[in-house]
Amino acid sequence: MKDYCIVLNPQARGARQLEVLHFIADVARDAEIRVTTAPGEAESFAREAAAEGFGAVIAAGGDGTVNEVLRGLAGTSARLGVLPLGTMNVFARELGLPLDWEHAWASILRGRTREVDLGLANGQPFAQLAGVGFDADVVAGVTSAAKRQFGAGAYVWSALKQIGRPAQLLEVRAAGLPAMEGIWVLVGNGRFYGGPFPVFPRAKNNDGLMDVLVFRDLRAVEVMQYLLGVPLGWHTRLEGVSYLQTEALTVKGTAALELDGEFVGRGDVEFKLKPRAIGLIV
Repeated sequence: MKDYCIVLNPQARGARQLEVLHFIADVARDAEIRVTTAPGEAESFAREAAAEGFGAVIAAGGDGTVNEVLRGLAGTSARLGVLPLGTMNVFARELGLPLDWEHAWASILRGRTREVDLGLANGQPFAQLAGVGFDADVVAGVTSAAKRQFGAGAYVWSALKQIGRPAQLLEVRAAGLPAMEGIWVLVGNGRFYGGPFPVFPRAKNNDGLMDVLVFRDLRAVEVMQYLLGVPLGWHTRLEGVSYLQTEALTVKGTAALELDGEFVGRGDVEFKLKPRAIGLIV
């Protein structure tokens, strides 16, 4: 039995599919490679690999592929590895992994393991982040074809179309805190969101806490203040933004939900955290 099973999403690099496949086949000769052809297959492949006794399952793709593999490994003893091939690779950045393929694979072969927290949204795992409201609508508005053709620009265009649209008021309840209202909620299990941006400056992915941002207004002026504030670290102090840390969170409303950059549905969300539940190869 091989030690590593690579679950590869060849769509993650669009026109570079052949390059990706040749690279994986060349450097990972001792690994089993399973190539996805449709959404949901990465989760099935990961679950099957864990059941077959693979010690590590490698998510080769973007943050969406990492999320699918994570769902497949939930409750198993198999370790998770990441070979970043996506548009943003936020989770890989959070872990400090190399973003070039050769060095990332070398890091996997060294096999150092770190235990990190596992986020759950209505029981569905997420590794790095979740969003209710604005950003989930942005994600829902980006097609796979647009991601392949325009990369991060596809999200920018979708966001511009969302700004100014009517937003639903959400009820937000965090453990031990008074209820609050907002129209957009971000939940982080690490510092980064949307790339190398420290949106959750106090976050650690092994502290047993979720970091939460609640926004009460998303007019164009507020969005610009937020975007300008993130690089300088003062976005959490803006009027209309609340930043908190909690072990559990409930968001009530019919707004959209995204997990690790993938749209998953609409409705009330209960967030929980399982401390140090993921064994990660770093």
